[in-house]
Amino acid sequence: MKIVNLALENFRGIKKLSISFNGKDTDIYGANGTGKTTVANAICWLLIDRPATEEANFDPKTTGAHGVHHTASIKVETNGGQEITFSKDFYEKFTRKKGASTAELTGHNVDYFIDGVKSKQKEYNAAIERACGAPLDKLKMLLVLGYFAETMKTDEKRKILFELAGEFTDADVFAANEDLAGLMQYLAMPGDSGKNYTIDQWKQIAAEERKKLNKDLELLPARIDEVQKSIPESVEDEDALNAEFRRLEQRKEALEEEKRSLSTQDGQRDAVNASIARLRTEIEMKRAAYIKQGADANAETNAAIDGVRKELRGIEERREEFLRNKERRILKRGDLMEKREHLVKEYTEAAKVEWDAGQEICPTCGQALPPERVQELRASFNQKKSEKLEDINRRGKETCSQSLIQQTESEIAKLTENIKALDAECDGARKRLQNLQDVLTEQPPFETTEEYTLLMQRIEELEEKRKQGTSMAGEVESAYAAKAKEIKDAMTDVTMRIARVRTAKESQSRIEELEQELKKTAERMEYLEHGIHLCEEFTRTKARLVTESINQHFRRVRFILFKDQINGGLKEVCEPTGVNRDGQWVEYKSLNFAEQINSQLDIVNTLNKHYGTSLPVIMDKAESVTDPMPIDEQFIRLIVSAPDTDEFRIRMREKGAA
Repeated sequence: MKIVNLALENFRGIKKLSISFNGKDTDIYGANGTGKTTVANAICWLLIDRPATEEANFDPKTTGAHGVHHTASIKVETNGGQEITFSKDFYEKFTRKKGASTAELTGHNVDYFIDGVKSKQKEYNAAIERACGAPLDKLKMLLVLGYFAETMKTDEKRKILFELAGEFTDADVFAANEDLAGLMQYLAMPGDSGKNYTIDQWKQIAAEERKKLNKDLELLPARIDEVQKSIPESVEDEDALNAEFRRLEQRKEALEEEKRSLSTQDGQRDAVNASIARLRTEIEMKRAAYIKQGADANAETNAAIDGVRKELRGIEERREEFLRNKERRILKRGDLMEKREHLVKEYTEAAKVEWDAGQEICPTCGQALPPERVQELRASFNQKKSEKLEDINRRGKETCSQSLIQQTESEIAKLTENIKALDAECDGARKRLQNLQDVLTEQPPFETTEEYTLLMQRIEELEEKRKQGTSMAGEVESAYAAKAKEIKDAMTDVTMRIARVRTAKESQSRIEELEQELKKTAERMEYLEHGIHLCEEFTRTKARLVTESINQHFRRVRFILFKDQINGGLKEVCEPTGVNRDGQWVEYKSLNFAEQINSQLDIVNTLNKHYGTSLPVIMDKAESVTDPMPIDEQFIRLIVSAPDTDEFRIRMREKGAA
């Protein structure tokens, strides 16, 4: 479709305007504010009932104008060669309320005309769609540059671009990536149906199972730890315990046999002897427990005493070390002072040596030496004397200077302070040691206790009865009952220990089961993760195929339809990119204005081809682009130019001309 003519009257500040396009590419020149954008808005308002600028609540009224009709008319030529004129008349609606003398403005009306015949809006829109060859919701992105790239929602743009890509079957995706071969085993439905899940179906199933497995992987270690804590650190040998139980049973049987022998006098005597022996054994056991109880009562105090004694030994050892160091420093100080005294004496004697005037006489001839020779000898004498004094000073500084003596004395004083402090620590430790020793409890002999007295009384009674030969049936029964209870208690104890061993074994077996379950869960999780990874690779491969297929339709634009996310998934986007001056593909918003316009032209041109349309393309601010991309459709450019006239300057161009 091409625009043949546009006529406006009272339209947004334009009193009257008629532009003949004649279906050709057209450049409209004019200064800012002369109405170029209004022309674009008028065309879109007539064809799609919306302005090119996306202005909210758009209407064609001129500000301040009332009582006039605002009309616009466009003549188009369809691809079949038919010419159709579409017109709209926008005017104010006045209503006179009951009882009022004048009518009031209550709204606006729009009348629709097709070839001068008034029509309903629905008929008008249907005729527009037939003439354009596309539905109304597609027209704006085909007419107005930048609408698709900058204004349309992402989901709407993706839907249109995916129409360009065509259909891709799963087989196409598998063929494009051989690494996806293992995915089929995941997609196969259970059983022998031969059916497969879709990628989305399996991912949903896997996500639910992974959620459960994650929960199990969190809980199983805690359950294992809980069972592990119930197992004692040391577990007895069950075979040994069973052997002990059998020995106790044998003792019990022997006791039963012994009981049957109690009816004889010898048996009763043996039972009394056994009772006396048992009581003596009980005395020794009680004595040991008593001694242990006393030791336990002083255990904490004895431990504290041991600690203080250890501390005291440490303090005394440190004090001895300080004393030895002090003695060494005192000896060192004496040695330094002795050396210094010797060197001071040596220095004094050397300083006293004076020049011998006799050395000024020649020992051979007895005559005075020449003055220069005397001066030379004096200089040599003075030099040697000076060197000797300097040597004494040097040796003094190096070996026994006053600063070294002072340093040694300082060290002696510091050591003296340390020894004094340690003496105070020793006194404190000794005092604490004495206090602890004072609170030790002295345990009286076991023989003084009531428990010992009662047991001995019992033994004496039994021995007295044995001497007198009196009946001991009661004692015998008592001895039997005590032995029977002892054996019974021992058997109960062994039985409980055997139960604990078996419980520990059951717990260990449960741990092994849980660990095996944990291992299988981890393996299943790994299996699922691999399957999910393959699904994501499938999605990426399909995304790559779709993107490549879409981008093949464009000359200057490449769309990014998917972006990798941190969690490994893909985010659905729709971001156009273009080539910058350095030949790099960059985001659309990073391109310069001219390249953005060319990208928009590429998009509109491609979409017109896809829908089989050839709608006019309107480009505002065209003065900013010196080399626009050539397109197949009628190209209307709105160009800002110097105000050489109050009206537009129209220039028609043949297709492909600059």
